[in-house]
Amino acid sequence: MWLVSRNPFSFRKQGSLLGPCACIIMILELLEYLMTPCPAAIRSMGFLSSAIKVRARYRRCKRAWSPHIEQTRRIVLEAVNRCRGRRKVVVLGAGLLHDIPLKELSQTFGKVLLVDIVHPLSSRLSTLRFRNVEQISYDVTEVMGQLRHIAHLPGRPLPISRPMKFLDDRELDLTLSVNLLSQLPQVPAEYLYGFRDEATIDTFRKHLIEAHLDYLCHLPGHTALITDVTVRRMTGSGMYAEEWDALHGVKLPPAESSWEWHLAPSPEVASGMDLSTTVVAYADWKKAAGPPK
Repeated sequence: MWLVSRNPFSFRKQGSLLGPCACIIMILELLEYLMTPCPAAIRSMGFLSSAIKVRARYRRCKRAWSPHIEQTRRIVLEAVNRCRGRRKVVVLGAGLLHDIPLKELSQTFGKVLLVDIVHPLSSRLSTLRFRNVEQISYDVTEVMGQLRHIAHLPGRPLPISRPMKFLDDRELDLTLSVNLLSQLPQVPAEYLYGFRDEATIDTFRKHLIEAHLDYLCHLPGHTALITDVTVRRMTGSGMYAEEWDALHGVKLPPAESSWEWHLAPSPEVASGMDLSTTVVAYADWKKAAGPPK
């Protein structure tokens, strides 16, 4: 979830008065925030506010995001074609649904499980027409509960991520990790600021990413991965002002497919500045990653 903030209701044109439409949208987002079922701990750490903020950005940047959304859906359907079974599919990072071909998954598999740490109310409503689709609120790192309780305790080691859910599910034929990997450390890292030093936070970021990749290798059935790997900040003149590693030093094997995601065209973040990412995809992650360790 990009550019995480504890305030999900900020608008890009700062310093100016909000127009009537913007005010209405802000009120609707506030209502969604208040009405969405979400455990107090997850809400307090910022996961729900981040999800609503990303949805708001998607609405503002829908045209710029369209090629990325289409490519993501294409890889998902390619993974479906490579999958032998049709019993159950699990989608990790499905919360906002805009990049998930839900209709096609529902028509293909006997059971579709949409997994995310929080499912905004609008996403919950949009799945009601699919009788074989279930939304599961699940922390795919399995450490957020522990993190919240020990983050402020000096000297206490941070929790180790070893997710176990679905590992013994014999009906699981396909697992999709969709635009999730680089986002796993975002909210936890923000939560840790002020409690732990930068080096500790960086190590924890890397650990969460590596643990997720290992998890995908050990799951039964076919697995696929879509993630961004590099982020670039570009000026209006077309020059790169800054570039950084979205995976914090974790290296991936050569990708089957890659593309640019125009995440925040000007003036979404700032006037005269564009934010973009390089996305890589593996319709068969286990084949690309090699035998699990």
